[in-house]
Amino acid sequence: MNVAEFRSKIKPDLILSAGGQKYEVKEVVKFRLDDGSFYIKCFLNDGCVLADDANDDSFLLVKEVKTEFLKPFEQSIKFDGKDFEFLYTAHAIAEETAGEPVFKKDASERFWDYKANDGSYLSLGIDDETNARSDFYGRIVTGDGIGLDQK
Repeated sequence: MNVAEFRSKIKPDLILSAGGQKYEVKEVVKFRLDDGSFYIKCFLNDGCVLADDANDDSFLLVKEVKTEFLKPFEQSIKFDGKDFEFLYTAHAIAEETAGEPVFKKDASERFWDYKANDGSYLSLGIDDETNARSDFYGRIVTGDGIGLDQK
């Protein structure tokens, strides 16, 4: 499933297949980036999150983790025994929400994303309002590893 198809079908209470696992979609949030583009982030059961990436027509399947990294973040970092290289930083605002209230509408965050050679992904996030950290670790999943079904 490509990102465009995913965006047209995703909604709360569906069963999402990603990376060989099945998850229940709890909340779907449309985040608007400062450059005007947007992405969809799905909060799943079991603390997992799936976000789409229209630039690469891929998906990020991650779970919240605690890290000890402090700002300013380095260009190269080591986490979980892997070497990560900085990709980009961005600022996003929750423009639309649907489902269980996991992330509030109009809440915003800044994040710094990193990728390892094996497809692992690390996102270091900071909530604008509370300054709380929200870091996620997981992997990139291609569209052929994504499916949606009714409960």
